[in-house]
Amino acid sequence: MSGRHSNDYGREYEINKNQNVSNSSKKKTTKNKKKNSTKLGLVFKILAVIYVVITISFYISILRMNLLPTTYTVAFTIAEIIFTLAMTIGLAKKHKSYALNIICLIIVVIMSSLYIYANNYANATTDFLGNVFTETEETEDYYLVVRKDSSYNNIEDIKGKDVYFYQVEDDVKKDVGTKVTVTLKSKDNLVEIGKNLLNNKLDVILVSSSQYSMLSEEIEKFANNTKILYTATHKIQKEVSTKTEDTKYNIDSGIFNVYISGIDTSGRISNVSRSDANIVATINTKTHEVLLTSIPRDYYVTLHSKKAKDKLTHSGIYGINETVTTVEDLLDIDINYYIRVNFTTVIKLVDTLGGIDVNSDYSFTTTTGYHFNRGNNHINGEQALAFSRERYAFSSGDNQRVKNQQHVIEAIIKKALSGSILTKYTSILKTLEGSFQTNIEQAEISSLVKGQLEDMTSWTIKTNALTGSNASRSTYSAGSQLLYVMIPDSTSVQSAKDQIADVMGE
Repeated sequence: MSGRHSNDYGREYEINKNQNVSNSSKKKTTKNKKKNSTKLGLVFKILAVIYVVITISFYISILRMNLLPTTYTVAFTIAEIIFTLAMTIGLAKKHKSYALNIICLIIVVIMSSLYIYANNYANATTDFLGNVFTETEETEDYYLVVRKDSSYNNIEDIKGKDVYFYQVEDDVKKDVGTKVTVTLKSKDNLVEIGKNLLNNKLDVILVSSSQYSMLSEEIEKFANNTKILYTATHKIQKEVSTKTEDTKYNIDSGIFNVYISGIDTSGRISNVSRSDANIVATINTKTHEVLLTSIPRDYYVTLHSKKAKDKLTHSGIYGINETVTTVEDLLDIDINYYIRVNFTTVIKLVDTLGGIDVNSDYSFTTTTGYHFNRGNNHINGEQALAFSRERYAFSSGDNQRVKNQQHVIEAIIKKALSGSILTKYTSILKTLEGSFQTNIEQAEISSLVKGQLEDMTSWTIKTNALTGSNASRSTYSAGSQLLYVMIPDSTSVQSAKDQIADVMGE
């Protein structure tokens, strides 16, 4: 009897012992679950804070761009607040199960990725607008030039020599005088100076970078047979603003003119040069019309400040303001804004876009060796530049060149508006920096974009090109030397005036 009691006590002890162990294990498991739950809840809360930070950063970037209309901004703000609160609470709050937290986490991860991606675009846009929409000081380089086979290798070697020039700024003469003692002698014919240099009649000449380009165009192999000893830089003085602040035509009014100048040089956009492409864009945001009026580079016009006849392309030598005011006189209009690009801009932009598809009116080969077929041609940056510059391959010369320039612009616009631009957006903005100059202010471009977002009506783009007849005339920038020019056709000029007035609603 007592033995059975002893065994019963033993079994009871074992049962109690196992129960105690089981209860202890359960308590430990419960404690671990609570601990893990607390850690997971803390993780969700941290992720919620990170999401809020990303959202705020994205929101600030959008506001900094200042491109959204007020109604869009208000709607965007309300939507962001509601959505962010919902996701934050859904993610950070403890629910009966973690299913809702997981769902909110997935949404938050997706939205955070989109915000980070969009934030990159927004910041790139803001930086671009801040850097580009600021007027840049214009400069021009002047060269001391000698023959390539000359024994002169540096500026000190020409000490005591006669240096010949045509139209050189006083500050450049002073600069040269501080570097070396020479005698400066003025001539009245730029091309003659260049020819005399190559013919050993002159030893040294002083010309601007634009004049050097002109000589290279007028004299065969001039650049190949010369070398530059020294470069001086002249700053272009802007005496009159090209923006007519008192006019009723500007971006705020919705009706304005923009002069687009393509200068025939590479490198720094601040360098003045001949205006190779000349287009007046007349814009009416009320009727959603754009008229592109192209003017041949060799149009024989009266330079505004010089009161003398010259090619329109040569007006660029004296700064963008000279070209703008000269075109204003020609077409009897106010030009409120300008955009100035150079060779580098065209090449980089087209290449960044992955090439463009341009339509050619003829099959032709350029003087630089590029061939284009009649119809569609897929071309890169260098080819686009050659296509838009060629004139010798056409019987109509400059008249066809301006048409080709319009074809290139249209092709760039089409490619830029295609879906592929989204993957190249930031690259395009970086490409344009440093090779793009304008007097349009950031606030004005913001106003223009906001207006377009409020009214998404499609635009009608029209083109027109002035015409003229070939001739040989002396020019202000080259002196008595006869150069090829295009005499404006009065009917063509009057038609351009009428078409511009029609778009402007006058």
